[in-house]
Amino acid sequence: MAAPQDKVPAAAVLQCRCIVHEENKLSNAESIRGIKRLTIVPIGMRFKIVHHLVLTLGIGLTSFVGSAQAASAIEPKVEALVDATQESHGLRAWWGKEVVVADVAIAFGGKTIVDGTFTFEAHGPRARYDRKDGVSILFDGNTAWVSPADSAASKGRFHVLTWPWFMMAPFKMKGDGIHLSDLQSVQVDGQKYETVFQTFGENMGDTPDDWYRFYIDPKTKLVDAMSYIVTYGKDLEKATPTPSIIEYFDYMNVDGVQMSTRYELWHWDAAAHAVVGDAPKGTGVVSNIHFTTLSKVDFSVPPGARELPLN
Repeated sequence: MAAPQDKVPAAAVLQCRCIVHEENKLSNAESIRGIKRLTIVPIGMRFKIVHHLVLTLGIGLTSFVGSAQAASAIEPKVEALVDATQESHGLRAWWGKEVVVADVAIAFGGKTIVDGTFTFEAHGPRARYDRKDGVSILFDGNTAWVSPADSAASKGRFHVLTWPWFMMAPFKMKGDGIHLSDLQSVQVDGQKYETVFQTFGENMGDTPDDWYRFYIDPKTKLVDAMSYIVTYGKDLEKATPTPSIIEYFDYMNVDGVQMSTRYELWHWDAAAHAVVGDAPKGTGVVSNIHFTTLSKVDFSVPPGARELPLN
């Protein structure tokens, strides 16, 4: 039986934030984008919002576990947009999935920071990241672990939670403790987008002060980009001035679910409404995406694994 489409179980929301960007080529008809690579210039900035609004990509890693606060009432127009967006991403097919598996490679500043296979529950908090070097990082729903115990795992908890969140962000738009507001129509590089702002209730996961803004193509109803702030490891005052944005490229249909296979991550200047610099700070490639069942996956913590801190 399909789960209700208007509420995602709190435990199903793995939330994190990161940035990934690349060339804006369209590989197929389902990879429709209007956001192009942007550079801040004094006049005629290529990436500009017509209406006054803060576009921010808040990367926040939040694992929604335990008791969650009830979701606030959603305005009808906001709910209609979110429902249509999730439907376009394949929500009906998504509810029938148990576990997502994908190879993920993330690079920042020319350095690979993530390279391996992610396996995570579609509707639960558990996840694992098996690196190519043989090290495994797991999240059991409450605690992150690394095995072997003597392995280096810088920001291991962040990575094992963040990248699943970015991959499945369209399906995490609604749920317990999630607040949606500020529906706007904006012009981005000459293309119209519908945007909605997402915040979270108190004590929601690792970083409840994170926020996101989804940029939705009004024709395809696919999420083309998402702005955010990252409060993980920092306070809100330090996080707010440094928002980021992730752009989603090259969508492909994976067993009825629309999945982006290429990311670009940029610094974001909210005041100028433009990305900062002439190249993305990070890029990402997602491949070999498929679904499996819980019976075929081991989320148990290996004996002797070392607990990872929040930062």
